[in-house]
This record gives sequence, C-alpha cells and structure tokens, in this order.
Amino acid sequence: MSAKLNAADVGSLPGGTSGLTASEWFADYRTLRDFRVFEIVNALRLSLTLDSFRVLVAFGSIALVVVGSLAFVSAMSVLRDGPFRDDSAGVLVWGLLAILYSTAAMVFSEIVSSRRLAVSGTPHLELFRSLELPFRQVVVRYGAIPLFRRMAVLYYAAALFLTVFFEPTANYSNIVAAAVSVLTLSSAACLYSVLHFASAPARRMSVRWPACGLMLLLGLVLGTVTGVLGSRPGPSAISVGIVPDYLPLMSLLACAAAGLVLLGSIRKWRALGYRRVLLAAQLSKHRSQSGTLTRFLLLDLLGSKQGSVVGSIILAWIAVVGFLLGAGGVLPLATSLNSQDLQRSLVGMTVLLSLGITEPMLHRIGPTAKLYHFRFAWENGSSAGSVVASVIRVYLLLGGIIGVFIFCCAFLMFGVPAPGTVFVGIVVTASGIIAETLSRPPVSTDGTKSNDVMDALFTLLLVSPCSLILVLSPEYGTLLLLGYSILLTLGAAACLRTHLLKLRSSSTA
Repeated sequence: MSAKLNAADVGSLPGGTSGLTASEWFADYRTLRDFRVFEIVNALRLSLTLDSFRVLVAFGSIALVVVGSLAFVSAMSVLRDGPFRDDSAGVLVWGLLAILYSTAAMVFSEIVSSRRLAVSGTPHLELFRSLELPFRQVVVRYGAIPLFRRMAVLYYAAALFLTVFFEPTANYSNIVAAAVSVLTLSSAACLYSVLHFASAPARRMSVRWPACGLMLLLGLVLGTVTGVLGSRPGPSAISVGIVPDYLPLMSLLACAAAGLVLLGSIRKWRALGYRRVLLAAQLSKHRSQSGTLTRFLLLDLLGSKQGSVVGSIILAWIAVVGFLLGAGGVLPLATSLNSQDLQRSLVGMTVLLSLGITEPMLHRIGPTAKLYHFRFAWENGSSAGSVVASVIRVYLLLGGIIGVFIFCCAFLMFGVPAPGTVFVGIVVTASGIIAETLSRPPVSTDGTKSNDVMDALFTLLLVSPCSLILVLSPEYGTLLLLGYSILLTLGAAACLRTHLLKLRSSSTA
C-alpha cells in the first residue's frame, strides 16, 4: 500500500488504546496476533491452519523447555559435584559474569541487529493504519512480546543456575542480588531500545556517534566489572571468586539506573503513534542528498544491507576495545607464543577479517557498483584526481579500521605492538580494488557487484605477499607491508583513474 499521507491524516491515526473497550482491545489484538502467525506460516511455506500452527508451536515449546531444562540442570549438577566441588564461590562469580555477558549481548543485538527494525521496518504499517489498529498494540506484538520471550530464556537459565548452586551464605546472597539487578537493568534497557526504535522511522544505518559511544560505554562497563571480579594470581591464569564488599552497592546503583531507564520507557510509550513513523519516513525521502562524494559513499554503504553487516561488525569492535580498556584488572594476558610468533598470527588474523569486511564494502560501493556515479561527478566539473582521491579515502578508511582494531586489541591484551596489522588492512582493501578493476565483474540487477571467480583469484594473488612475514622477522615484515601497502594504494588509484576516464557513454556505445 502506497497511499500518500499528510500531517492531518496521520495526526488522526490511532496510536493509543485509552478510548477502547476491553472487547475492542482484544479484537484488535487478535487481528494482529493472527496476522503475525500468518506471516510466519507463509514464510515457512507450511500447509497448516493458524490454529494447527499454534498447537504445534505450543507443544514444541513445552518439549523444548523440558528437554533443555533437564540437560542444563544435569550439566550444572555434574559440574557442581565434580570439578567445582571445592570452588563454589568461583563458580558463582563465573555464573554472574556469564549472566552479565548474556544480557550485554542481548542489549547489543537490540541496538545493532535487524531487531531494531521489527516495528518501524515492517512493510505492513500502512495496512495496520488503514485497519485502524492502535500503534501501541503493533509495538506490543512485534516488539515487546518477542523481547519478553528472549528475556524469559535468560531469566529461566539464571534461575536454574542459582538453584543448582544454592548455598546458605552471604556470598550467595550477594551474587543473587547482583544477578537480579543485572537482569532488571538489561530488561529495562532492551525495552527502552524497542520503544525508541519503534517511535522513529526505520533506518538501516547503525554506525552513528550515539551508537558508537553507547557501545564503547557498554564495553567499558563489562570490562570494568570483569576486572573487579577477576584476579590474576599467577603468570598465566585468571581466577575468580573474590566478591568485593561493594557488590551490594553496585547492585543498588544498577537497580536505580533501571528505574531511570523505565521512566524514559514510559515517556517513549506515551509518545508512540503513527505520526512519528509514517509521516517522518515520507519526509525523510524528500531530504536532499547533497554533499561530498565521500559522504555519499559512506551513507550509501551504511544505509544498505551490506552496510548493516559492516556497521554491526564495527560496533562490535568498538565494544570489544571498550571491554579491553575497562578490564585492567585481568590484563595483559600471558601467552605461550613469543613476540614474533604472536605478530605473525595477528597478521594472518587481520587478513581474514579484512577479507570479510572488504567484500561486502566493495560489493556495494566498489568500482563496479559506483563507476557511473564517479563518472557523473567527473563530468559535472570535479577533476579526475579529486574523484579518485575521495573514493580511495573511503576505501582506505574502512580497510584501515580493521588493522587499527587488531593493533589496539593486541596491545591491550598482550602488551605487544603490531603496526604491521594496520598496513595489512590497507593491502587487502587495495588488492580488492585492483582485482575488481582488472576482472571487471558484471553488475547485478540491483546495481551491486556480482560474484566473480577471477575477482577473488586476483585478490588472493595480490594479498599473498603478506605471507612473507611468516619467514621474515616482524621488523622487516612491517617495512615490507608498509612499502607494499603504498605500492598497492598507488596502483589502486591508477586503476580507478584509468577505469573512470575510459568509461564510454551508453549513448555513444
């Protein structure tokens, strides 16, 4: 449905449920419930009625809960009576850290993954508006209920763990209080995320300054808590089991923070309505896209499906760096590898991560997908050098981030500087550019680059000299990677310039 909306139309759309009777409320909710079940059945291509599917899901859920509970309790009982028989305090702290990491992953997924588009990104919002279904019920069915199910799994697993390792001690009481406060705070944060993204137009771009700061803060909190609860008694071991005296105070602060987040959630709930989503979404389509070529490429990448993958990985890296910055109590770690072997391993790891990021980036904004945009910028007055410089700047920025991440992680974890990893990210990115301009893969129907065997082969051949660091010392290897990255960068710029200037117009072809 693509009917145009205006402010008057959207302003009259139902958003709340205050004017509905109980029977009307349940009738509207049943409509949404049945529609959601129909979506799932249709997506799975099942030849079942809605009632049959509900019965199947109910029995399957009960069986899964029973089997999962028995398996989890059995595993925890074996650990309790076996390896951790004499270290119950350590097991409880490890369990608290597991709960903390699980809830942090839940909050991270609500902010970064496609779950944030579950309400505002559904293609049926205009249909729900035409049916005069309250927007708050849409938020409940598509956002709150799935969140409740995910959080219920965490609550249930935490309750089983604390039940299996029950002991009548003050240490156990402190751990239980901390676990409850962590679960409460994470639940409030997830609920706020659902309501926040439900009250704004759907945007795929997740790499924004607020999101980056939030991920860094999340990582710092996790790292700080891990550093406080962890200790490093030996040169190569990390043990836990020391519960600080101020853990109850931290639990109270977490509960207070949860209360503040819930107040913000109430404000978001009261402001829910179709106006903030549908009308703002149409207004955003008419915003001008003027700006530099660099800005255009970044926005186009981060606003695409490929950009969602790249953005999620970048935010995860920021959270990891924040974690390492906060975990000063357990870092740096000891390793059996010497400095040279560790740096060689880091170079290989950087190559793999760079290949995983470079491919979706070039798939969306590479020379094949955006060549006509580059040509348009050149024909409208920009010099070929400035166009190539802007494009190379974006590519090397995204490629260099990978090496910078590995460098920071290695230095924080092991105290070993590995500058060669920064150059490896640039080498892989430049290799992908040169390989794409040489192989010239076809363009897909959606304007992106198609998969091509020769493109991948050329990329691997150009990246292969990085393996020379395996036989050279890290000092010479770093110089080699520096020189090779400069050479490939100049080669990529030359290939882009030639590819740009030799493109023939379709009207004269």
